[in-house]
Amino acid sequence: MSTGVTKNMDMKRRLLDAAEIVFNDKGYQGARVSDIVGQAGVAQGSFYLHFDNKKAVYLELIDGFFSHLLDETLGQHPVAQMKQPADMRAQIHAIWSTLILFCRSHPMLTRLVLEAQSALPPEDRERLNQHFESIAETLSHYMRATSSAGLTKPLNADLMGWVVLGMIERALYFAVFVAPDARAEELAGDLTAFELSGLLAPTTESEVSRAP
Repeated sequence: MSTGVTKNMDMKRRLLDAAEIVFNDKGYQGARVSDIVGQAGVAQGSFYLHFDNKKAVYLELIDGFFSHLLDETLGQHPVAQMKQPADMRAQIHAIWSTLILFCRSHPMLTRLVLEAQSALPPEDRERLNQHFESIAETLSHYMRATSSAGLTKPLNADLMGWVVLGMIERALYFAVFVAPDARAEELAGDLTAFELSGLLAPTTESEVSRAP
């Protein structure tokens, strides 16, 4: 890779990191391009070599967040790896742990994503909605695959995809901003138990053995 390309990539990353801080401090509406370049310590012209406007850098931050999470969670844990309920429990636990640890290591970016629905003007929310729809669809495919494999109940997969997506949003808000010191593994364990078994305790020995 040439020196020029490397410098351009470094400059873009510098601007993205600065934008993350500025958006976190001032919100989408209050942030200005001049704030971002000031935080990055670069000339304003450098910004426009990489981004058309403030919205473009905001959306790139959000795009990167969703792309990374999908790659590191469901992208690393295909249904084909699971043969029995214990495998699914371990996989779901690993996915929750990954989500919590990543979002805790990027709290400003996590806040941006969770607040983006209210921060962005209505006409600029389409990209964000597409991300949420894509995740819900991916979760629905996961539900269908686990049901076909006999690992989960044959519930409405489309509905469950959106339900789990809502659970992920609220769970991450809790893990990152409400209880940031709670042990990630314990939170992941509780979330796994709730997602797979619900709130009701098994009432018989056979129910215990059937619980995933």
